[in-house]
Amino acid sequence: MEVIIDIFVITLVFGALISSFVLVIKTVNAGRLRTAAASLANEQMEGLRNLPYDSLSTQNGTILPQGTIPDTQTLVRSNSSFVLTTTIIYVDDPFDGCAIPTGANLYQCTDGSTSVNQDFVPVDYKRISITVAQPGSGSPILARLSSDAGAKAAETPTNTGMLLVKVNDGSGLPLENAAVMVTDVVKNISIQAFTNAQGYVFIANLPPDNQNGYHIVATKNSYSTDQTYTRTPQNPNQFQPDVDVNIQQITTQTLAIDLFSTLQVAVNDQSGAPINGVQITATSGKISQNNPLTPKNIYQKTTSAGVAQFTNVEWDSYVLTLPNGYYIVATSPYQPVSVDPNTTLLVTLTATTNNSFPRIETVSPISASGGAVITITIDGANFASNSTVALHQTGQSDLIPTQTVVDPNQKSIDVTFNLSAAATGNWDIIINSNGQIVTQAGGFLIQ
Repeated sequence: MEVIIDIFVITLVFGALISSFVLVIKTVNAGRLRTAAASLANEQMEGLRNLPYDSLSTQNGTILPQGTIPDTQTLVRSNSSFVLTTTIIYVDDPFDGCAIPTGANLYQCTDGSTSVNQDFVPVDYKRISITVAQPGSGSPILARLSSDAGAKAAETPTNTGMLLVKVNDGSGLPLENAAVMVTDVVKNISIQAFTNAQGYVFIANLPPDNQNGYHIVATKNSYSTDQTYTRTPQNPNQFQPDVDVNIQQITTQTLAIDLFSTLQVAVNDQSGAPINGVQITATSGKISQNNPLTPKNIYQKTTSAGVAQFTNVEWDSYVLTLPNGYYIVATSPYQPVSVDPNTTLLVTLTATTNNSFPRIETVSPISASGGAVITITIDGANFASNSTVALHQTGQSDLIPTQTVVDPNQKSIDVTFNLSAAATGNWDIIINSNGQIVTQAGGFLIQ
């Protein structure tokens, strides 16, 4: 027994020693990698500092003309591979004013600072940023260096123009690290850059083009895409057209993107049974051109077990439709349905193939305070002159209107309710038209 205990203790001791030894090796190796990465970053920075100012431009960067410095390169040091990334941008320093008008006699620089003076040529100096990491997506940065470089001569305007792109999220807040692609086929321009913390990408020294030649696209992983649109003889009226760049002027373009969402739509008949194999079309409220009016996004899915799930949906308001022969009698929530960024919205469509069945399309207002006397207008179709309306909430007595007026065209009903004794919460709207009943689930809110 003592021998077994001794063996167990020895095993624990050796296990701890081995674990400590492995930890030491990992720590030493991590330190060696960071030392090699820092040395590599310093080598690159020293080499760039020795270059002429006009040569400080990467192969695919935002400073034109683009230079010979690689944006990304894989190098080997101490028998290890490293990815070295170099970014060089112009800096708009508030010392001599800022470029972006913000109102109230203030101007903003691309770093968020402000000035009371406007700088019409906001290319004060260049900022060099170098990062070093090991190959592989998501690898941590082992070394990071930054340095500013100034020209010997003062900045002077030239025969080129400037482009300022602002990327916001769906709430209108600046979006950092969004990819912005700027192209001009005629001028042979193709530039990709990433927004700073204020959501800006600034590109100077662009060749002028007054024929709407500059095409701009903004996107980010798991985000929607926004862009300018090319004018053509067939589609000359783009809502957000490609832009001009003019000599000694700054062209500003704002784009908006946000995280994708999911839209899940259930389609049931009047009895609540799922309708299978029916195609749902979701048409966005955002448009890409004015004449003809063209939606930015149109999604289509077919129901399985009565449900269709749309993924990678851009935040927007959507009108949901079914194929010819189907009639939507109620939608919960009301159409157009509003999809917020990075959310899952559940929508229920109640549908029929009976074209004479009553249909609810809009209700106004959709809420009121308890105790109020309120007139609600219900728009839709096929409301018989003797139609009745009630508000229903589980556990409560139905609310019956004090007055009901059905329009002779059978497309609207005005009902007046006294809410003095009504419970708060969501109430269903129930319409009975000649025995045909349609329910708008949770269609009215008493606050």
